[in-house]
Amino acid sequence: MKVSRLLNNQALLGWMLVLPAIVILGTFFFYPMIYALVLSFYSWNLLGTKTFVGFENYEFLFADPVFRRALWNTLYFTVFNLAGTFVLALGVALLVTRESWGYRIFRAVSLMPLVIPMVITGIIWGLLLEPTGVVNVVLDLVGIEGKEWLYNSKWAMPAIILVSIWHSFGLYILLFVAGLQNIPDELHEAAGIDGAGRWRIFWRITLPLLRPTTFFVLTLLLINSFKAFDTIWVMTQGGPGNSTTTLVVYMYQKIFTSVGDATAASIVLFVIIFALVLLQYFSMGREEKHS
Repeated sequence: MKVSRLLNNQALLGWMLVLPAIVILGTFFFYPMIYALVLSFYSWNLLGTKTFVGFENYEFLFADPVFRRALWNTLYFTVFNLAGTFVLALGVALLVTRESWGYRIFRAVSLMPLVIPMVITGIIWGLLLEPTGVVNVVLDLVGIEGKEWLYNSKWAMPAIILVSIWHSFGLYILLFVAGLQNIPDELHEAAGIDGAGRWRIFWRITLPLLRPTTFFVLTLLLINSFKAFDTIWVMTQGGPGNSTTTLVVYMYQKIFTSVGDATAASIVLFVIIFALVLLQYFSMGREEKHS
């Protein structure tokens, strides 16, 4: 009797301890997500009454050329931002883990962009990339013709991708450095004694042991790339000619005229991210089984 009462008290105590987390998650995560799903089946402009329209909002999205362009732009931005940030962050992390004053200075400089808010970053780089801005002036000095970076549909998205990589790669350097510091030095030393070169050590020892960190970095990069908004909106507001309109920019533009279309687009974005994260999770699991 006493044992069962003790177990019941422990169970009650456990539920009481996790109750605040459940309330916070339910209030600020699950409820908004479910409410957005419900709104995606309604026609509403924030002022009038809601009208149930079923899947008409989703049908409109995939028939809308602006949405299709936004979807393509989001994938384009995600692929190049993810690849560029991942390679740069990993490369710098491999360098800055060495203990010397030069590497410590390089580590501090590479982390500086991380402390600048995204909006401020967009404003600064918007000025630097003006036709008469510093970037074109420097290019002219070395004999390279400057571009109208943010006013040309061909160059606007690559310019934003470079700015995004510059701003955020410091965060992923920190994550990779933490992962590299958890790898025992004895493994690298033993491989070096056996005659393995640096490249072989990296592929056979460092990269496999970095798999948990790599999974976390890729997941974080994937989510952050798909929901990129601040810098894009400040620098181009989706222009010129929708060439930098991503799904989040599209949702922001739609929310003031059609809540249903905007929330439907958010559900599509959620499904894409969820599917890609699941695919990445299972592919990493298969690699661990075969390794």
